[in-house]
Amino acid sequence: MRLGSWKISLAALALAGCVSHPGPKDAKAPPANSTVVVRVSEHPGPAASDADPKDTVPYLASDELQGRGVGLPGLDAAAKFIAGEFAADGLQPLPGQSDYFQAFDYTTQASPGHATEVTIGDKKLNLDTDYLPMRFSGAAKFAATAVFIGYGVSAPEAGYDDYAGVNVKGKIVIAMRYEPMDEHGQSRLAPHGDASGWSEHATFSAKAKTAAEHGAAAMLLVSPPDSEPDLLVPFSGAFGAPAAIPVLEVKQAVVNEILEATKTPDLKTLRDQINASFRPRSIVLSSPVVSGTVQIESLTARVKNVMGVLPGAGLHADEFVVIGAHYDHLGLGTLGHLFGPVGSIYHGADDNASGTATVLELASRFAHAPPPARSIIFICFTAEEEGLIGSDYFVKHPPVPLEKIVAMVNLDMVGRIRDQTLYIGGQGTAADFDAILAKADMESPLRLKSIGRGGLGPSDHMSFALRHVPVMFFFSGIHVDYHRPTDTADKINYEGIGEVADFTGKVIDGLTQMPREPYLMDADKDSMHLFGAPDLSPGGGKRVILGVIPDYGSQESRVGVLISGTTPGTPAQAAGMLGGDLLVQFGDQKLENLIDLSEALARSKPGEKVCVKIIRGNKALSFDVTLAERKG
Repeated sequence: MRLGSWKISLAALALAGCVSHPGPKDAKAPPANSTVVVRVSEHPGPAASDADPKDTVPYLASDELQGRGVGLPGLDAAAKFIAGEFAADGLQPLPGQSDYFQAFDYTTQASPGHATEVTIGDKKLNLDTDYLPMRFSGAAKFAATAVFIGYGVSAPEAGYDDYAGVNVKGKIVIAMRYEPMDEHGQSRLAPHGDASGWSEHATFSAKAKTAAEHGAAAMLLVSPPDSEPDLLVPFSGAFGAPAAIPVLEVKQAVVNEILEATKTPDLKTLRDQINASFRPRSIVLSSPVVSGTVQIESLTARVKNVMGVLPGAGLHADEFVVIGAHYDHLGLGTLGHLFGPVGSIYHGADDNASGTATVLELASRFAHAPPPARSIIFICFTAEEEGLIGSDYFVKHPPVPLEKIVAMVNLDMVGRIRDQTLYIGGQGTAADFDAILAKADMESPLRLKSIGRGGLGPSDHMSFALRHVPVMFFFSGIHVDYHRPTDTADKINYEGIGEVADFTGKVIDGLTQMPREPYLMDADKDSMHLFGAPDLSPGGGKRVILGVIPDYGSQESRVGVLISGTTPGTPAQAAGMLGGDLLVQFGDQKLENLIDLSEALARSKPGEKVCVKIIRGNKALSFDVTLAERKG
């Protein structure tokens, strides 16, 4: 599930992978420059037709499947296994499909191009061992002397500014990760009670933006001594528009060589002086020249939704109910995933091997029962963690007409049932849903709790809701292992999964027999959506709502935030914003990507009037928006 907003501010950091602090400081990292290799076993998973989640979840969440990350062999192994289950149960490929795969190319990541190089004076550095471009780096050539700029933080409102009185225009700035710390290693700038332990100034994106705004030609980032192993963040796919300047991470030895050339104190000494005094220690270096080129090449992967159909019988057999879950997860961890050392396997037992296993069990149950009144499509989506990519592709390239899909049920994270509670979303999107749920609930030990009657939310059902297909969303709740390597199969409540499968089966019975109903858009005012839902994260304080729905499925390279639509009853809808609009400015903040929008919203207050600039087609438009308080 794509629920980063529940854990950190608006998921911008988790999605972009641009946080300059790693995870727990006591995490054990692999040796410097090591390569993590995980071999895929030839074991095909549980035996065909064995849909027992007690077997399916451990296989999908096993080390062999590498966290089912997009672009990794483990995800292909999972797809092959799911297709084998569908075949064993006698499901048919969807119309126009020769097999169970809806395959498409997805730009998963990028890599430093062959022209990428860095030279310090007359010494050429080694890519991967001495330096690496950051995943959001701009691509350009650079050549200039350097300025050591401390932590690269400009926070005059907090009494600290590394750039005060220093001219970095046209220079290469060298900045440490994190931000000034006290004697206990805690940030001096983090807001009181902030769960992350750092302020927004500690993020990679903030450091790069600050450097560019001060006219720097490029930025070199380095880990402070003793703070963690001196590792380089593996290069992976960028999120949104790149930074305005090249941003590279370098080893401490590289920085110390630059400092030593001008008899400047070493990195540890400078770090200690800054931390102890809470005063900048920025130094303009007269030599050597730092020169180089950053070239970024995009990489694509062949990804696939796995889907099969169980034909119905009767007058409505040409209509469909979709039962879905995403089967991908985060793969092998990077620092951008926040928790665990680089190379950790993010097993994703609950997120979402649990939902996938439930779909497989339901497919097996219905395949061995009399034909349903409507046809049922069972589908496991790819690349949900990348931004609802698989479900977005399905609704944009539907094998069956979307108007023939009566309802969609999404199972995402249903493996941690506690206190017999199952959270329900989307139940207000069709008139008969409440009655269907009530009837199924009478025969179930589960207690239902609403997390929003609307269809907008950070999982695959939203792709269908945006096309006005009525949806339901089943979820067992957030937990401490969410998006961590510790989301393992031994922590799954398998009895609870069985109860969810029983309950969902009764719901499907109701959906196959209910009257055809339109999507009730008014329900979306009460949605669990990223930019318009009740805030389910801990903590207090007033937060604002704009109400735009980012188009996560778009892979076009553009500067700004493309939206799929707006949440009803929100400032964005009231202002007249529409799906397809490209947001390019929020007040004084130019928007290059979703990170910029999230940070701008975090700084805003309810009742504040903001001018939002957009591009609609070939026209530039402006809207005056009065921000509302997000209720929680």
